[in-house]
Amino acid sequence: MSECSEATRNPIQSDFPYCFSEDGLLRHRETREPYRFPFRLHDAGDTERAHRSLCLYISRHVHHLLETQFQLIKVFLEDSFVFMSAGALENPGSLLVLIQDLGTVRSGVWSWKLAAHDGLERGSQIPYIRWALLESCAVLLMNPNEGSQTHEQHVRMVWERMLSQSSPEHIFIVAHGYGGLAFVDLLCRQIEDVQRKVKAVAFLDSSHSFWHQPLGNAGRDWLKSHSRSWIPSRKPLNRSVGSLKAGCTQISAGTQCHDSTPVVCMESVFRFFSKMIKPKVPPTPFEIMTRSRSRASEQNNNV
Repeated sequence: MSECSEATRNPIQSDFPYCFSEDGLLRHRETREPYRFPFRLHDAGDTERAHRSLCLYISRHVHHLLETQFQLIKVFLEDSFVFMSAGALENPGSLLVLIQDLGTVRSGVWSWKLAAHDGLERGSQIPYIRWALLESCAVLLMNPNEGSQTHEQHVRMVWERMLSQSSPEHIFIVAHGYGGLAFVDLLCRQIEDVQRKVKAVAFLDSSHSFWHQPLGNAGRDWLKSHSRSWIPSRKPLNRSVGSLKAGCTQISAGTQCHDSTPVVCMESVFRFFSKMIKPKVPPTPFEIMTRSRSRASEQNNNV
């Protein structure tokens, strides 16, 4: 259904001329036409106002869905806030933490452009939240572009006040763009604490650097074994796009578009997380004996 339902038409009071349909597509309230950004070449002020209106509407709509459909709670921290599932910090299971890119995107959104033109299933963090909750995994959505703090300061604040003393056995980090740099900054400053709590990190076209951020050997070694990086590429999803300077496994994100990286590689990200918590089963004595005999047989055949 493409019509705006009563539930989606007016979840918030707004004079924005577009609304989201039930399937998450932005349509004009009267004509039902897809969203078109009113760019005016010679009126930068009007273009900026149009951008702010779009960002505000999408943000408020997504936040409404987070609270009403997914029962996430808003937790205020100084002049910012985060969203998380109830009991996320006390849950002894797993916790998924999402960190978006630098810019104007707010909590719950990966890309304004994709949300406006391709819908919430591609531009918002809702698919990640839905997947996590279906797997009984708690979620916490950072909000580093809100308030007066820098990206790095926000990530450190959320870690120190909320995550550092939390109960989840496994914390999984998904960091898009500059969010990856902010997480690595946290690792540089609180390496032992982060290594103790974080099970795996998914870098999505990340801006971080293994070599220009002061990680040290211990930090680089930990990331090599606990992280994976999805890189925009012409190659199919999950194909190797390795680099001698990568520092961790690099694979194709299945798209060349930075904004599309989170949605295109989402299933690959969750498979990586699942693999990281599977216990490594040691070989049985029979398997060890069989391998030993096989090697001996090969040696005899080569003599």
